[in-house]
This record gives sequence, structure tokens and C-alpha cells, in this order.
Amino acid sequence: MAVKKKKRSRSYAANRQILKIMMISGIAIALVVSNVLFTMVSGKHFRSGKDVLSYKSGSGTLTEKVIANRGYIYDRNKEIVAQDIEAFDLVAVVSKKRVNATSTPAHVVDVDETCEKLAPILECDASKLKPYLTNAIKSKAYQTEFGTYGKGLSAQQKEDIEALELPGLEFSKSTARVYPVGKFASQMVGYAQYSYDADRIKGAIGMESIFDSLLKGKDGEVTYKTDSDGYYLPDTKKYTKTAENGSDVYLTLDKNVQLTLEKALQSTMDDNSSTWALGIVMEAKTGKVLAQAGYPTFDLNSRDGIEENWLNSPSQYVFEPGSVMKPFIYAGAMQQGVYNGNALFDSGSISLGYDANGNLTQTSSDNENKIATINDALGNNWGMISLDEGLIHSANTAIVDILTKYYNAKDNIKNLKNFGFFKDLNIYGLAETAGTLNEDSDLSRITLGFGQGSTMNAYQLIQAASAIFTDGNMVKPYVVDRIVNPNTGKSTYVGKTEKKSSGISEENVKQLQSLLKRVVSESYGTAHQYEMSDITMMAKTGTGEVASEGGYSTTVFTSSIMAAAPADDPEIIIYYAFQSPNYRFYKTSHFQEVVREALMAVNGYNQNSQQSTGNTPSATFSEYTMPSLINHSMDYARSKLSSYTNNIIQIGDGNSVISQYPLNATDVVSNQRVFLLTDGTNITMPNMIGWSRKDVKLFAKLCGFDITIKGSGVVSAQSIGEGTSINSDSKIAVELN
Repeated sequence: MAVKKKKRSRSYAANRQILKIMMISGIAIALVVSNVLFTMVSGKHFRSGKDVLSYKSGSGTLTEKVIANRGYIYDRNKEIVAQDIEAFDLVAVVSKKRVNATSTPAHVVDVDETCEKLAPILECDASKLKPYLTNAIKSKAYQTEFGTYGKGLSAQQKEDIEALELPGLEFSKSTARVYPVGKFASQMVGYAQYSYDADRIKGAIGMESIFDSLLKGKDGEVTYKTDSDGYYLPDTKKYTKTAENGSDVYLTLDKNVQLTLEKALQSTMDDNSSTWALGIVMEAKTGKVLAQAGYPTFDLNSRDGIEENWLNSPSQYVFEPGSVMKPFIYAGAMQQGVYNGNALFDSGSISLGYDANGNLTQTSSDNENKIATINDALGNNWGMISLDEGLIHSANTAIVDILTKYYNAKDNIKNLKNFGFFKDLNIYGLAETAGTLNEDSDLSRITLGFGQGSTMNAYQLIQAASAIFTDGNMVKPYVVDRIVNPNTGKSTYVGKTEKKSSGISEENVKQLQSLLKRVVSESYGTAHQYEMSDITMMAKTGTGEVASEGGYSTTVFTSSIMAAAPADDPEIIIYYAFQSPNYRFYKTSHFQEVVREALMAVNGYNQNSQQSTGNTPSATFSEYTMPSLINHSMDYARSKLSSYTNNIIQIGDGNSVISQYPLNATDVVSNQRVFLLTDGTNITMPNMIGWSRKDVKLFAKLCGFDITIKGSGVVSAQSIGEGTSINSDSKIAVELN
């Protein structure tokens, strides 16, 4: 009997199918795991043998430069003269391949619109910007920059550009060189800006250029590991060379004295339609220059007018100084023992000719062989007067009498060279022009005695003046107090007082000083108009003729004063000069303001006790990172900033801060103004005296008001008084100088 086979169930077949799939999957997983383990051990793919670890870690590295911070320039009280600040570089994407996630354009769409809207913010014409975009589009570039116009933009400019909502505009972080005061010994300090050739901020003129190698520091390097596509790999950053920040330069200049001198020179220029004006203020005993400037000048930030006015006139402009030279001739005659102050001479005019031995001598006015006639200024004739009176009157004829009767004119030239004229003084940090000595003839050696025919600069004059205003020893001017390496805290250069004998004894200097005091105190003294009720001075003035084509100008003259105060024990020496048609009836109050400010700076003057001495507190300085104050109360803001600054400008009478400048997380210095816009509607006019153009613009921007700004420098006048309520209809104007 046949036996029937038992039928297998469907579930059995299904199970076998599942088992088969599981076996295949297990084999596949085993192969993957084996491949991974093999790769981990060998670094190669199991099947292809490709070196996958080299793909992961990369076979190369990428090195980037770490830019060193440029050194600060400070005045003697650590007030900032020049500094780097956080800035932004503007980049324009022009490639149409660049789109946003929403497929809207992320490149420049309308070139003309972009340039027209950017131009006011970048402070240039749209025509200057357009070629950067059109050239980049033609060359099918991905992106472009805007040259120097888009470099080093402020946070405010960045915000203004972002508010335009123009497609294709992006920013990268950078630094910019700024000068908080604007006009501050501009020709001496100079400026630095981004250089494409050097690919960094580089000094262009002045100390910024002279000390560029010290200020720039040494850049560092950072290295990254990259994958084979060139992308950074995380956690592989390694500094292979640390950046060393640039050295800080401390000047001898005093900010208050400098700004007073700047204002005085500008006022002198305006009052007298001057061609130029210049001044130097120096400590008499040390040689430290407290202030120096030449006008016309330029604002270190805007640089308007720099093309014509970039030379540092006090050290580089040479001119015929006029009668301020006379005391040096008197000093030489006294030293040779040939001077008699009571000796009389005939003032008004003296004719010169040659005697039988060929020596230059005085002769009669009707002598047909005379070679020249020297006249006193303005046709003055005081008759027979003493040589002492001749200096007080500033008589040219007194010099002629001395150099033809008592004191050899050639010996006088040796004497003037001992005083340091006609050669560079080699002042550290200054470019100099020495001037020209004209001794081609006997007559030129005579006219040199009253400052005509030869040229010199103001620094030579003030150094020579230090000998006759003190003890016969010249003190060399210097403008750099020290240079400090911020990485070590050590000074790499320290300025010092340098003295040198002028060859004139202290006894003879004292005799000369008694005359120079009378030049100020006597009613007929040429410096009597400079006399001050609260400060005694000794001085000598000068009125120099200005060489022009074919001779000397009859309409323009150089007016100057060389002075020391207080008279009995000078603390300061000032040389102050200007060239203009007005050489007789000009204001002296501008000069007097400089004298007062300078004496206060060296503790030699006090308004309550006249010429007393006292201690002036030193300025303090610190840096901090600006906190976020928006949506906080004013009480919170003041408390938060109390340890950093009290220079807070509140805009509006609200109690909640709705906008701030500087922005959150930016670097700020303690003397910088902090602007806080509140939610209050009542805005009052602040006292803007001393504000920079940037400060005024920031205030106007936060308020939403228009403010008319005239001039350059710092605010010296405002049309609306402090505390007055203002709104968008107010006509606000400020004047800078």
C-alpha cells in the first residue's frame, strides 16, 4: 500500500525565505563591518585600496596671516591721537549664480541704483564706484570691492548700508585708522591708511610714515588642517607664530595746549587774511614741545586740502624771519666784549660803502660810491639813540652800526652757526629742512643781522631762543617722549633733555634779558602790544620782508614773536608767526591764550594765584568692551558704564534705551562719548563744544535731525544753546575749527 507524503505548509516555505534573507543580510553586514575594521586599521578601502584617511584628514594645510594691531599714538597725558578701531570692508557679489534660499537674487542687480545709494554713505561720487562693478561684471568675476572707498567703514556706515536693503552687498571685518581729534599737529603726526601694495594699514606721511616699521608690529600665522577639498577641519587650528602688536608712540604734546594753538593759528589766519601761520610751544628747561602746528592744515580723518598742506611747516618751511634775529647779534657782540649799550648812533637810515682798504663802512647818503642804504621800518627815525634803545625800538640801523663799527659780520656768522642755524637739528621723528645761509657778499652778511637774505625754520629759532631766554645753554627741542613695546611693556626709546652751549655766557645773557623784558614793558617796545596784565614776558618781535619775483613784496610781510614766560624764570618759550598784508594792527589775544594754556600745562600759571605752581592731575585712560544696553533702563546703563566712563550723552527724556552707539561688543576707550537714545520724546541740545565731526553726525543720526556742520576739527560754536528743546524742525548748525 502506497504511503502518501505529507504536504509542507506554506508557513514553512515562508520561514525558509526569511532565513535566506537574514543569512544574506548577515553576510553583507559582516562584509561592511570587516571593511570598516580593515579601513580603521590600514587606512585603506577593502575593495578599492583607496587611502580614505588622507581624504578625511587632508594631505595639506592652510596658513592664514594674523594681523598685528597697529600701535597707538598718544599725547603726554595718554590722550589718544591715533588708533585702530574695528571696521568693515564692503564687498559686492556680482555673479548671477549667487541666490538666496528663497531663489531671490543675492547679487548686485542694478549697478546705477547701487552706486547712487552707496555714494553718500561712502562720501564720494557715484561715478567713482561704478567702474568697480561694471569691470567685475565684464570680467565675469564672482565679487569685487570698492577700492579705498569701501575699506575701513565704521559700524554706523555698515548699518546705513544694510538699511538700504540692496542685494549683493556683504561685509568682512577689518580695522581702520582714526584720529579722534581731527586736527592735531596733522602735518607732524601724519596719517596711515590701507595700502593695496602692502596689504595692510601703512603710514603715508608724518610720524605715521617715519615710525611705520615700529607701529605696524609683526603679523602672526595660524595654520589649519584641510580635507582634500581644501575645507578647514574642525579643532585643527594651530598658531605657528603669535602676532606682536605694534609699538605705542607717546608724544611730548599736550592736548589742551595743542588745541589752543590750533585754534589761535586758525583765528590769526581768518583775522588777517594770512598766507600761512605757524607756532611752537616748548618747555624752556626740558626742550619738550608742548604744541606745534602749521596752517593751512588738514583734518587727519577727511584729509581735505592735504595735497597742498602736507609738509610740517614748523620744521620744513624755511623763510626770512626778520627782526627776531637781532638779539642773537647783540648776544655775539656782548660776548666779544665790544658792546656798549649806552653808545649812540644815528637812527633812521645808514648808507654803506667801502673805505680805502676795501672794508665795508658807513658813508654819507650823497656818496656816489655807496652800495646801499639801510632804512628803519616804516620810515621811522628816532634821531640819536643808544644801542640799548635800538633793540627795544627794533632799529635795523642799530644792527648796521654794530656790524660796521664793533662786531665783524663774519664773526657774526660763526656766532649764528653756534646757535644752530642753517643746519638740521636731527629731531627724532621730524622731517626737517635746514634753510640757506647767504653770505655771498658783505651786504648779505649785514642784512642777515636783521633777518633778511637767509632762511631758516621755526625749530632752529626756538632752539636758539632757549639760550638767550635761560642761561646761555641751548636746549634741543624734542617731540617723542617715549616708544613702548606693548608686548613687553618696555620702552625701546626714551626722549631726553639735551643741552649745548651757545658760546654766550650767562652774565651776558642776563644783560640781554633785561633788554628783552623792556621790549615788552616799555611803551615804545615793539612787543608792548603783547603785554599781559597777569603774566610777565620777555620777547622780541619781527617783521620780515617776503621775497617775490624781482625783489621783495611791498604788500605781504612775515610778522612774528619769540617770547618766554614768566620773565624772571621762564617755563615756556613760544615762537609764533604769520604772513599777511596786515603787519601793524593785528590782534595779540590769540597768542596770549596760548601763553596762558601753556603755563597752566606746566603748572606755571593759575588763574586764582597768577604765576603760582600747583599740581595738575594726570588724565586716566582705559579700554573696555561695550555692553549691550538696548531695552535696559538708563539707571542700569549708567550703573553698567560707571566703572568705564561718565561721558554719556542721553538723547531724549525716556528711561528705556532703544538704541546705542558704540554698538554692543565693540572696543571702546574711556574718553569716548557713549550715545544712548531713549524712548522719551523731549530731546534737548547738548553742549557740543569739543565734539568731533563724527560725534555730531552720530547725534544727528540717532535723533533723526539735520545738523549743518561747517569747518573741520572740533566744535567751537553751536547755533542752539545747551538745554534747549530741539526737534526735526530745529535749524541746528555747528562750527568746527
